Amino acid sequence: MNIHALTLYGQGMSSNCYILNNGEKAVVIDPGFEDNNLFDFLRNKKLNVEMIVLTHGHFDHWGGLKKLQSLYPNAKTYASSIDDIWYKVGPNNRYNYEPLFDYDLNKLNEINFLGEKYKVIKVPGHSSGSVAFYNNKTLISGDVLFFRGIGRYDLPEGDYDTLISSIKKLYTLPNETTVYSGHGRQTTIGFEKEFNPFIRG
Repeated sequence: MNIHALTLYGQGMSSNCYILNNGEKAVVIDPGFEDNNLFDFLRNKKLNVEMIVLTHGHFDHWGGLKKLQSLYPNAKTYASSIDDIWYKVGPNNRYNYEPLFDYDLNKLNEINFLGEKYKVIKVPGHSSGSVAFYNNKTLISGDVLFFRGIGRYDLPEGDYDTLISSIKKLYTLPNETTVYSGHGRQTTIGFEKEFNPFIRG
């Protein structure tokens, strides 16, 4: 399976989107904004999106969801119901619509990405419903762990102690594990355990 990283831009911000593909079949993780970089990539690669997956509910990780669902109406969408304060129309939702999901990640312990099983790791602290995905020394961490950084915990339902506990859980993964974060560059578990200024392993 291939993993492609795209940085998407919108509302004066950026976030990372990951496309997993096996042949023409694809999974899109965190379509943060309606950025043509994403839609052009999928079209140029002639990929058919079968799954859309959200690591958490913050607006910069699902702004492109509505258009993506319209372009690929047969794709199944996965998100955690625990983050519903970010999806329901209200002060935390910048898009003025409530997205529809097919599966609740909070109820899953593993997920099948194009024939490969990934562990669904519950990692609250940045948001209550944050999840990460792990398979064979590959970790898609959302906004929990970054290169030399950690996720914010000052947003609604964020909590520092909970976030640190979640990162300690990730630090039990093999040191060689590549971390694909929601913002910034890739890193590894081993590097962060040794050099992350916020929490060492």
